[in-house]
Amino acid sequence: MWAWRTHPTVVLLWVRAKGLLRAAEAGVKLSVHQPIWHKCRKPSQLDFVNEGVWGPLKWATTSPAEEVQILDGLDIQLQASGIRVRFALGDAEIKFGVGGCAFLLSVVDNVIISGPHAQERLQIEVDGSPPPSRGSPAMRGQQLKALQPGTLDVLPVGKKKQQKVAVGDDTGVLQVFYIKKGEVQYEWKSAPLGREISSVVIQLAKDKIFVGCGQSIHGFTRKGKEFVKIKTNLTETINHLFVEENMIWTGGEYIMNIYDSCKDYGFVMTKDRINDLTCAPVHNGEILSTIVACQDKCLRVYQGEKLSHEFAVEGSATALGFQGLNPVDNPSHHVGDPVQMIYGTEQGVIGLCSLDAKSMRRTGGVSDRQSRPGVSTPGAGSRRARVCSLHTADIVKSGALDLVVGRDDGNVELWGLGDAAAFASQRLEQAPTPLWETCLQESIQSLSSGHITGGDYVEVVLATFGGKVLAFTPSSAARDPTGTQMAQQEEKEEAGTSLVSRMVKGSKSAESEQAELRHERSRRFQVLEQEVARLKAESDKARKEYQNLSSEQIAMQTTTKVTHRFGLASEEACYILTVESQAAIELISLRADVEVDLLDHSGTGAILSRSKGDPQNPLLATYRMQEEGTRFQIRLRTIEGLSGTLSAFVVPATQPKTAHLISVSIKPLALHEKIAEASADIPMNELRLTGPFSVTDMHSWLALCVNELPSRPTDDEMVISYRSTFVGTQLYGRYSKGTAIFRSDSITTIGVLKDIITKEATAKKVQVSMNVDVKEETFGRFLELVHPKLNYQHALTQQVRMVEPLREVQLQEGETKFLHPELQSVLEQAAEIQQQFQLQPQKLAFLHSIVISAYRHKWRLRGYQSVEHRIKDLQRLLESYNLEVVSAFFSESID
Repeated sequence: MWAWRTHPTVVLLWVRAKGLLRAAEAGVKLSVHQPIWHKCRKPSQLDFVNEGVWGPLKWATTSPAEEVQILDGLDIQLQASGIRVRFALGDAEIKFGVGGCAFLLSVVDNVIISGPHAQERLQIEVDGSPPPSRGSPAMRGQQLKALQPGTLDVLPVGKKKQQKVAVGDDTGVLQVFYIKKGEVQYEWKSAPLGREISSVVIQLAKDKIFVGCGQSIHGFTRKGKEFVKIKTNLTETINHLFVEENMIWTGGEYIMNIYDSCKDYGFVMTKDRINDLTCAPVHNGEILSTIVACQDKCLRVYQGEKLSHEFAVEGSATALGFQGLNPVDNPSHHVGDPVQMIYGTEQGVIGLCSLDAKSMRRTGGVSDRQSRPGVSTPGAGSRRARVCSLHTADIVKSGALDLVVGRDDGNVELWGLGDAAAFASQRLEQAPTPLWETCLQESIQSLSSGHITGGDYVEVVLATFGGKVLAFTPSSAARDPTGTQMAQQEEKEEAGTSLVSRMVKGSKSAESEQAELRHERSRRFQVLEQEVARLKAESDKARKEYQNLSSEQIAMQTTTKVTHRFGLASEEACYILTVESQAAIELISLRADVEVDLLDHSGTGAILSRSKGDPQNPLLATYRMQEEGTRFQIRLRTIEGLSGTLSAFVVPATQPKTAHLISVSIKPLALHEKIAEASADIPMNELRLTGPFSVTDMHSWLALCVNELPSRPTDDEMVISYRSTFVGTQLYGRYSKGTAIFRSDSITTIGVLKDIITKEATAKKVQVSMNVDVKEETFGRFLELVHPKLNYQHALTQQVRMVEPLREVQLQEGETKFLHPELQSVLEQAAEIQQQFQLQPQKLAFLHSIVISAYRHKWRLRGYQSVEHRIKDLQRLLESYNLEVVSAFFSESID
């Protein structure tokens, strides 16, 4: 059951019995003039539910009455407070409209209302019992082994309306299952394929299943027969697949391959890592065009091996999808028509774009801070996580597409794409509307939709990192964990029993049905208990065998999968280390051989214990979990100019205890993010290098300094642009065989590059000639960029000193309206100011170190080896900070 957040203008319907229908909304009185069915005797009642409270309203009598009219003896039409509802109760369908938006909703027990002004549920009960309490959507689930991204898909409709789900896990087994009478039934399972399954797709316009497994491709029929196996000559794992007729597209880490009838057709080495891949008819030609989402913040379109479009997006592109069906499956789409696509990014942004043979343009999207449905608190605009999967379908039967989004933090979101009453071209320009969301606390690996339970609803099915396969359905029957209500509903549908015939049954029949329902539910519950007991016994037996083996020799095999992601959050100028485990995490220990500031953590409650480090290990810390959780995030900030390794020892709550080691590299310019191009109108220091080095040599040296570089050079001349997320300075570089030029308005950045390149060139015995041009005007700009942060921290000290005196004034006077607005603001934000002040020493020291480092590099690159006698003076000036004084100090001669 989809649980929408409360909206004040939505009516919840409850048909208690039979007969007349009375309708009311707060402040509006409505009346019925004719019976809906002439055979009905008892009056029905239309009630309004607010915040889960059930019961009839006390109707206001001051508002004018509005009439409910009978159309063809079966339909009624209601107009109240801008909400237009049309009922077609003859065949259990409801048409609902809000502000000109038309929605068609099938009714069995529950339906959904959605739209720009209605985010509540519409429910019809036929047995007279109150509706179930509001909660999260009903789910049907299945537990498998750990899953890779893109390893779930829904088979097309066959002889029956119900669709089946194909999913492959890390054991290398492909499974196809379906829901029958509320229980999971396996259609077939493949033999283990020897490697973990990394991709599962359905052949376009067919029902054949293709699987990527290591460097091999396997094809299965709908019945489970393996009809083809292709052993490729690839060195990369096949992470992405697309199949159309005899053509197969594969995507590895950097290489995209095309096969025609199992033979090589072409390949492309992309400029950066491939995060997703799909195909569509963009150009006139024999084969489809390939759309690739790359790590370097670009979408690229290839026609065969030729690059036709390169489209810059807001961040590293991580997911691709279409607005509706793939154009190949859409009979109304013709080659040359624009292809409407959706993409997601590492930063949480979702973009809508239009693509044709000539151009690619953005048409709309969802920001990473888009407000959440029904939430008005400060958390409503909190930053959203990385987009893992995208899918579109008419989930709420509104006549317009809905967008389903799966994110790295476990969030599943439903967005309405435009107004159903608007033209298709107009919907593309309308902003998506948030309808519903929930959080599963595990990263979402795959998303799809279909008639999974066999009803009239389009249901969402998804897979998580830990191996859970969940289907979300609007049907309230799925709330029964035993599946009894779903089985009863399915039996009635098979028998051809409609909603009308059920409503005219006598009370004795209803009581009999309830008794049968209770008996069947009890039976199924006992079966579930027996199954749990059996699984527990098998688990205990396996654990004892493993412990006996471990007592004889050291246990090396892990019993659970642990993965991690280490990425830069540019807005916060910090790194986020995300650890995810298939089993619950017990503790995480951190060790680093370089200075690292731990900022905060999120996921589950944890206690942080820090130990005093030593020069070899400045960071020693442990997070011990207080709540059970499989996902944990740590925010940390590195000091630029220093390089090293951060190690995390992850201990899942399994027996016997096994620690998983995670190691990530911290680079000297780690807080720099890649940008499209650097500004040309700002003063910059310059580093020129010449010598007998290749473009590959320079690329490898540069990769030791910054992130987001491709693994190998993609052109004979490479151009890079970066921006410091903390300070705002920029870095521009251009290098080719034998020559390289780097420019930056940060002298520290130039100094770091010079030191690293000198060290690596010396180790490789390559003689490199270097020339550094230090521009005096860059230091004024640098200090202006740092000024807001330094000024805020020093102002914080003054504000903290005023908090206690102001509180004393408030206590004595009783009110503070006579105070200056700035003083009132300090008093209102006293708790936050004091909290920030507790962190001030490390933040202030971090800022001071940036300024001091810039001063050292300025004079060192001008030939002065030591300026320690001036550093103490600079530190004193920074403690009593004044921008003009510090700028004057930078301009003074050292002699």
